[in-house]
Amino acid sequence: MNKSKLVRPSNKNVLDEGAQKGKIFSVEIKEFDSIYHASGKRDALNLKVEFIKPNGDLVYLFYAPTITWSPKGKFMKMLHDLDKVPAMGEELDINSLVGMNVTATIENVERDNVVYSNIVRIQKRATSIPVKPSNEEDSEMMDELFNVDDIDFDDM
Repeated sequence: MNKSKLVRPSNKNVLDEGAQKGKIFSVEIKEFDSIYHASGKRDALNLKVEFIKPNGDLVYLFYAPTITWSPKGKFMKMLHDLDKVPAMGEELDINSLVGMNVTATIENVERDNVVYSNIVRIQKRATSIPVKPSNEEDSEMMDELFNVDDIDFDDM
């Protein structure tokens, strides 16, 4: 290595802030340390989300809401946004989330002069509704149905 200059690499895992399209890559239940729980631990649903940067690089970010069935919690809000809230007494197959196309809201924070991207919300990506091809026969029937010229109002 005979270079006179060194290039400090940038953090490759930074995305632009705002809405970013991604895909849920993996899901697991994971235990994290927590100062907010008496046990010192919390169970979370840890989602690994894959994003593709404009240059083609893959970026993986995690979103790990604490598992709680409270309607005010991030976990239930996420399930609602993903259209995956199970009915009371029903199970949630967490593997059904894998492969789902999502829109994640990204916020960047700086710690010790390093910028990190965080997912602050994750939603099921809206899929476009396929347009039904027009049917000539349907159009003719609709024209006949709404053709007021054929109605004789004098006899009414």
